[in-house]
Amino acid sequence: MKHLKLLVTKRNEFGRGSMKRLRASGKVPAVVYGNSGTMALTVDEKELKALLKEKGHSASLIDIEIKGDATHLSDIADIQRDPVSDKFLHIDFHEVSQSEKMTTVVPLEFFGEAVGVKQNGGILDISRHEVTVRCLPADLPSSIRVDINSLDIGTIVHLSDLAVPSGVELLGDQASPIVSCNAVVAEEKTKEAVTTETPATEEVAPKTE
Repeated sequence: MKHLKLLVTKRNEFGRGSMKRLRASGKVPAVVYGNSGTMALTVDEKELKALLKEKGHSASLIDIEIKGDATHLSDIADIQRDPVSDKFLHIDFHEVSQSEKMTTVVPLEFFGEAVGVKQNGGILDISRHEVTVRCLPADLPSSIRVDINSLDIGTIVHLSDLAVPSGVELLGDQASPIVSCNAVVAEEKTKEAVTTETPATEEVAPKTE
């Protein structure tokens, strides 16, 4: 698990106008909430970008270091971006306790080459790229590896099949599919059936009076 650090400052400005000026100055409004309460923060946009680059797609915990105040172990709960410019609008951090179990999302890391693809011409169908887990912060894995080497046509890896570290609980429907290997021929037949069953549209000549 990656353990990152982010230096922030307390924020005393609120309201739409203040937030607009804040973003224009290269800062991002944020909030951290948890056992210590809720605190409004300001994050430097460049430092936030560097943090997210270092974090990558891994599950990570972050030491939120507030200038002149305490440090709060947290994870990222939500990031809001402008749908047009993609600039950061707001970020939420969720404070976690080393002694209490947390619930968060962990990415899946697929490795190997499915035998059904390599030898039998099948195709890989990935249903999920991340899973929700519950564990103590110290047990949080950066990712969960999924070995697909033995995956043959017609074989499915379910949530319950995933190998997770000790102390990590997978949440959700244990029978839900993660990845499967399907036969290409079956898909082609389905497409042919749909094409055959779909009636051709007849062109009707316009009436002339």
